[in-house]
This record gives sequence, C-alpha cells and structure tokens, in this order.
Amino acid sequence: TYRQEVDEAALAQVSLERKVESLQEEIDFLKKIHDEEMHELQEQIAQKQIHVEMDIAKPDLTSALKDIRTQYESLAITNLQETEEWYKSKFSDLTDAATR
Repeated sequence: TYRQEVDEAALAQVSLERKVESLQEEIDFLKKIHDEEMHELQEQIAQKQIHVEMDIAKPDLTSALKDIRTQYESLAITNLQETEEWYKSKFSDLTDAATR
C-alpha cells in the first residue's frame, strides 16, 4: 500500500505539474493578447490626438493664409503702381528725347 500511495502521489504530482504548465502557457498567451490589444489602443489614441491637433490648427492656418494673401495683394498693387510710374517716366523721357 505504501508503494501504491507513492505511485499515486507521483501521478498526482505529474498531473499537477502538467496543469501548472498548461496554466502558465495560457497566462503567456493571454499576456500576448493583452499586449497586442494595448498596442492597438495606444496607436488609436495617438491617431486621435494627431487628428485633434490637426483640427485645432486649421483655423489658425486659414487666418494666417488670409493675412499672407492680403499682404501679398497689397504688395502686388504697390509694385504695379511703381512699375507703371517708372514706365510712364521712361516713356516721357524717350518722348522728350525724340522731339529734340
């Protein structure tokens, strides 16, 4: 009976060791899935933050572009006026030179 109890204890130990190994594999598998899900969620959060930052920046960009366009148009008008004055001045000089 002593031998039988030792054999039963050894079988129980092997069975428990297999169970522990199986549970450890399950824990490892669940950790892997958890890590993958966390990585995916972090990527989604990062994309949402970028999207929010881009949405916030749009009005500032639009107003900045409007300001730049206004400045550019003002500069273009000034340059056009100066060019016309220069042209009239040179044309007048050439006309005066031609009449002499």
